[in-house]
Amino acid sequence: MLELYHGEPNIFSLKPLVVLQEKGLDYTGHYVGPLDFDALPAAVKAVMEVRHNPEGDGPVLVHRDVAMTESFFIALYLDDAFADVPLRPRDASGRWRVLMWGRFVNEVLAPSVTTLGCHKHLAPLLKTRNRDEIAQRIEAMPTEERREAWRAALDDTYSADLIADSRRKIGLAIKKVEDALAAGDWLAGPAYSLVDIDVFALLAPVPALAPDLLDGTTAPRTSAWLARVRERPAVVAALAKSRTGAPQESFVPGPEHSRWG
Repeated sequence: MLELYHGEPNIFSLKPLVVLQEKGLDYTGHYVGPLDFDALPAAVKAVMEVRHNPEGDGPVLVHRDVAMTESFFIALYLDDAFADVPLRPRDASGRWRVLMWGRFVNEVLAPSVTTLGCHKHLAPLLKTRNRDEIAQRIEAMPTEERREAWRAALDDTYSADLIADSRRKIGLAIKKVEDALAAGDWLAGPAYSLVDIDVFALLAPVPALAPDLLDGTTAPRTSAWLARVRERPAVVAALAKSRTGAPQESFVPGPEHSRWG
């Protein structure tokens, strides 16, 4: 049996939800809100990969009693384990492209988008809650990296330099997407793939977070591609898992910023 612990269908949680829908897989979903700090069962929380997940409060897939983290690797696992509906090229060079996109997107784009999203949405949300209670929850988190990320959101200590660098890296990613789409409709070759799912999940909130970076004028191919992906039945079904009605406003701290990019 497949089980997925996931948040609002945005950023990291959106990716496996779309993959599961694209493949038509039966699974049991467990919704975890952005402030549901104790929502995971003890046996799942105790797994080292869960405690040290770079995505922090990202999704957790459980299959055959194995708990798996990191949304990109969850997607790769699902594509290997349920290969009847492939979402990667068959050839070696095509699979290399998928991995190279995954590295760039998850090391450069993901921290940047989550920084802007936490600054705009999570930090104000935390200000409406009991600060002492949230601080206690943060101190109980398993790693210092995760505690620091949540403290930054709690105190909204995102520096102007960090925001500017996040915007710069998002701009790099949009240019990369624009260039790739000059050659065709999809990012990693002639067919829709895990790359399109991965990048869509991270760029979909950007028009609202940084409209000057991504609109029909500044990035016409990317904007048209976002609309094309959003219309896919699997994406529509994944987005329907939202309980807030505004999934692209739901953020939790993501990975640390990469030194490159």
